[in-house]
Amino acid sequence: VRFAAQASCRPRRLSPPRLARRGEPDQSMSSAALRDKIKGLLVEGEGEHTSSSSSTAEGDGDDSLRHTLGLTSTLFTPQFAESFIARVERECEGLPAEERRSRLTAAYRSVTGSLGSGGDGGGGGGGGANFRVWLKYARLEAESSAEAARAIFVRMESGVGADESQYYTARALFEAEHGAMQAAEAALRRGVEAGRLDVAAAKQALHAAQRAAAVCAA
Repeated sequence: VRFAAQASCRPRRLSPPRLARRGEPDQSMSSAALRDKIKGLLVEGEGEHTSSSSSTAEGDGDDSLRHTLGLTSTLFTPQFAESFIARVERECEGLPAEERRSRLTAAYRSVTGSLGSGGDGGGGGGGGANFRVWLKYARLEAESSAEAARAIFVRMESGVGADESQYYTARALFEAEHGAMQAAEAALRRGVEAGRLDVAAAKQALHAAQRAAAVCAA
């Protein structure tokens, strides 16, 4: 599969831009910088690819980023997305909490926008790697907004999380940590009904959720 644009052009190698040092202008997660970062990783991680030429569509937000990159489901795999997120996380180590969260959120939004969750007609294949990316995104959002995290969990349940036992236990733990034990129990019950958790595993997860709720309430 070839990047969109000229059929005879090969993507030039790009080194991912470094993160700005403290005090420098923060442009590392602008659309242009993030686009260059992903381009560089594609060249490094995927090697040289050929493709049929295709036109890129103009759009807003994540759609615009995807089209500009010319990414396809063949190139932008869940495994690549997971390694890209891991690199961004390493680059964000040691940053102030707000700056770290802002940069990671921008990366997760672009990556999950390209992958899709599987429950919205946007793809979402790739098994475990795609699920892990979405789960880490939900946990990141939970640091600042329970409602934003819950919205991601709900989206996952109709897509990449539906067949994953860890989804139901993670959802239960999240709900318990935010004082919603009934929602935690309901998540585990859905896991049992879906055949992804056996009763013993659900009870064990419920006990863990109850302990988490007690700690948070203390």
